[in-house]
Amino acid sequence: MVGFNSYRDQWMSEGFAEMSASLYIQFIEKNPKKFIEFWHDEHQLITQRNSEGFRAIDVGPLTMGYRLNNSKTGNITRDLIYPKGAYILYMIRMMMWDAKTGDQHFKETMQDFVKTYNGKSATTEDFKAVVEKHMTKAMDLEGNQRMDWFFNEYVYGTALPSYDLISSVGKDANGDPEVSFKITQSGVDKNFAMLVPLYLELADGRIAPVAHARLYGNGSVEGKLPLKGWKDAPKRALINYNHDVLAEN
Repeated sequence: MVGFNSYRDQWMSEGFAEMSASLYIQFIEKNPKKFIEFWHDEHQLITQRNSEGFRAIDVGPLTMGYRLNNSKTGNITRDLIYPKGAYILYMIRMMMWDAKTGDQHFKETMQDFVKTYNGKSATTEDFKAVVEKHMTKAMDLEGNQRMDWFFNEYVYGTALPSYDLISSVGKDANGDPEVSFKITQSGVDKNFAMLVPLYLELADGRIAPVAHARLYGNGSVEGKLPLKGWKDAPKRALINYNHDVLAEN
């Protein structure tokens, strides 16, 4: 229904199609493990090194399209354009996800994009503008109601951060469970910013998203997460459990 304006925007067509495969797995098969495995496989295509030591993600930005094809990195179509294009859309979805409304923000974003450009050709900037129209307050990492930070990192750039989590589960002064955490971001430049999801493994084994941490440059954020009224303490804290962020690890 929506075409791409030039070769620089073709990643949307390919990536959005690939993203549809993950939605099929999530809503038709209803198997959380299959969903996680799908994004693990996409991650591997983008970041794994081939026999010559080259990674697809390092070749260049998605806006170069099929011009990135070369003999050193192999099939750029399969190893970069489709999976990274899907990953960009997936990351936007996960940043917009809300515990109360679920995917409502993301659905409204995609419906607006299709309605606005139905029967037309859209550019990467057209899509970015629609995302900015629907972005949540948490996504405004630069305080300007723009998504430049994200698109510069993953669409127009080749950034790939690494994350490390140190955490512990204890009790606060009132005896309620409390999670202490420190999340470190590395392997990026000083302008890199990201929302990193924090999850808890509950006493019954279920995994629940509880918060997002804002990280800038090669730095850390630490804090305590009070769990007032929780009868059972969680087993542990996790980050990026659903491969929400395209990262080194």
